[in-house]
Amino acid sequence: MSIKVKHFLTALLISVACIHSANVKVMAASQEAVPNTPSQAAQNNNQQTAPTDAAAAKPEPIIYHQKGSGVIFQTHYGFSKKLNQKGRAAKGYYNKRINYSKIARTAKGTFVKTKYGWLNKNAFNQYLITKNKLNYKMKINANASLYNKPAYTNGVRKITTINNLDLKNKLVHVNMIAHTNINITYYRFNFNHQNYWLPGSKLKFNLNALKGNNRQLERAITKGEKMIGHSVYNENTRHYDCSSFMNYLYSSIGHHLGSTTFSQCNNGRGVSYQHKKRGDLIFFDDPSDGHLAHVGLYLGKGLFLHDSPYTTTGGVDVSSLHDAFWNSRSTKSKIIHHPDGIVRRII
Repeated sequence: MSIKVKHFLTALLISVACIHSANVKVMAASQEAVPNTPSQAAQNNNQQTAPTDAAAAKPEPIIYHQKGSGVIFQTHYGFSKKLNQKGRAAKGYYNKRINYSKIARTAKGTFVKTKYGWLNKNAFNQYLITKNKLNYKMKINANASLYNKPAYTNGVRKITTINNLDLKNKLVHVNMIAHTNINITYYRFNFNHQNYWLPGSKLKFNLNALKGNNRQLERAITKGEKMIGHSVYNENTRHYDCSSFMNYLYSSIGHHLGSTTFSQCNNGRGVSYQHKKRGDLIFFDDPSDGHLAHVGLYLGKGLFLHDSPYTTTGGVDVSSLHDAFWNSRSTKSKIIHHPDGIVRRII
């Protein structure tokens, strides 16, 4: 073999060795840059790896050491020893104030720590007992926060305020009413193609538009309207419950009706519910109190003046017969007693 051939073979071997060494380094670098899959790690290290599914990992609750209290209104939530567990019923605690020492935010909601166990914070919220459409123009009389739902109910959030929209002392179109379990009334109105909820205490019906020509009757009605928000219903003392309020108004113009609904329903003359007019007495039944449990004075446009603990003011106020809460109680629907309902015209 010639010297030239020997030099050629030696150079070739060196080149092959260099290429192999470079490939080994590239593979090693590649293995460091790309993490092992679970199967590769198990093969290389003969160890089990943690699951990679993010959904399998449960987030830890965030606990705040914050004291507070609240009245329980929704009793289908129960007390539980541990977070997110089903607990014993809270029915015996309805309308009672419960203290708590901690607040926990979890994937399933917000909970509070009480001496009875953990409780969903939604238990402190109100809930609706009636909700239906209305169609009135009402005047906003005070600033208030505006919500996407009736305040203090589940899922509610604040949107803005009356002042921000410059709506104080202005008329708005009210399209819905809702009553809660603790006798608070909320109205929904539409402004600039958006609906807002606010408490009924911030709104007033436009009563001036209903005034008639009977001076004697208007004097009695004006006397009653001046008491709106200034006379709380008081059944125990018999000073202005529903029937004594009616007797007070009509006695002021010389018509004594008697002190009970049963005596008042025999005064004047009966007219059909469909032909009721301003000044007529309208009688109501009640699921718990029975027949002729309530009476009010009709104002027109479906509105009536009365004294009840279920009004926005908790006493003398104006309500609507289009409100399902009152419509379902009016005697017009009680055909067993009176097919046309009980409406009495005094003057």
